Amino acid sequence: MLKRNVLLLLAFSLVFLSTSIFADEIHTGNYTMIRESEWEMLNNFVEDPEFNTPEEFLEACDNYIEEISVFLGREDWLQNIYRERIEFFTTRHLPSYISGSHMIAINSQNFGQNNAPIAREIASLIIRRYNSYTLHIGIASAMQERFGRNIAPYNWGENPDELAGKYLEQDYLIQEIGEKGYPYHLKIYPGGVDREPLYVLSHSFVNFLLDEYGVEKLMEVYDATDPQKGFKEILGKELDDLRETWLENL
Repeated sequence: MLKRNVLLLLAFSLVFLSTSIFADEIHTGNYTMIRESEWEMLNNFVEDPEFNTPEEFLEACDNYIEEISVFLGREDWLQNIYRERIEFFTTRHLPSYISGSHMIAINSQNFGQNNAPIAREIASLIIRRYNSYTLHIGIASAMQERFGRNIAPYNWGENPDELAGKYLEQDYLIQEIGEKGYPYHLKIYPGGVDREPLYVLSHSFVNFLLDEYGVEKLMEVYDATDPQKGFKEILGKELDDLRETWLENL
């Protein structure tokens, strides 16, 4: 009797497991993947879908990866650094973010309103290792502006230079732009008062560097162990002087 019950339990477990695996089908693109359960949750708030199938979504993401990696000179990032597909999953109560070396959480409400910053988060993964956080978020935001097929939070499709003008009196934020490291002392957590202005200012500063010096020079500075020395040695100007010129242009 005991043996029979054990066999029945095993049979039930196998049936349940196989059903679960089948139900949570994995959809893949060239460099990307999403589970069926995550795709369903991602579409909870969608009324007018931009993507009718997960395959259409992954194809768009694959295109972002190719366009952004080529533009930033990171064509071999997938093969040489991550070696894994980018996996998308859903978040509802946090803004979109990257997790680890190959995962991106997409806010389902933003996705439903077609303003999820997908290109920005993909760019964040491609340039994940950074020495200056403000350059990191500035480059990622600039990639959303340049390659994104939709508007995204923080500038909502508006000119970042015009938005940056709202924060020119917040000198404590401007002094962080281009500096080394992560500004732990600022309130840039989700919902923090410094998050939006820091993103906007960083975006505007990176656009200035792209216009004045080009993407190759910008990425050389980005890769420099000490950004302060990088600005001087690669661009020929001190960071303070660059910030002053940027602000004058605003």
